[in-house]
Amino acid sequence: MVRSTARTVANTGIGVAAVVLVALVWLGVAAPTGTHPLFYFGLIFLGGAALSLLLADVGAAAAGSRGPAASQTDLRFFQGIRRLVLAMWLCTVVAGALGVLVVLAIAGGRGGTTPLSTSTMTVAFVGAAITVVWAGITSVVMRRVLPRS
Repeated sequence: MVRSTARTVANTGIGVAAVVLVALVWLGVAAPTGTHPLFYFGLIFLGGAALSLLLADVGAAAAGSRGPAASQTDLRFFQGIRRLVLAMWLCTVVAGALGVLVVLAIAGGRGGTTPLSTSTMTVAFVGAAITVVWAGITSVVMRRVLPRS
């Protein structure tokens, strides 16, 4: 059960992280000339959230590739994965919140800069929400499935 659940969660999460990263790169490249420079820092924070999700799901994939055994080494390995997915979920929440706050702070185009379009804001916020939600799902599922000490 650990293997199939971990693989499913990991494969979906890696795909989600990849899609969000591609969307954020697209937003950075397609930003109109005159966009506030802090917009790119907001995208960097949101990208950090997606990378945290990616790291959590790589850990879940590693747990899914581990054979079933009850040795002390395997229990320590699974404890490390449990801590990893929890820490990466917290990193995703913090980085996503910072990214959203930065994007909101510059959305109106203050100081003679170009305001952000509604579609740009929507893509950024949906990307942040998806990464935070999926990192939470990964954390909860992996912490329930993996054996405790």
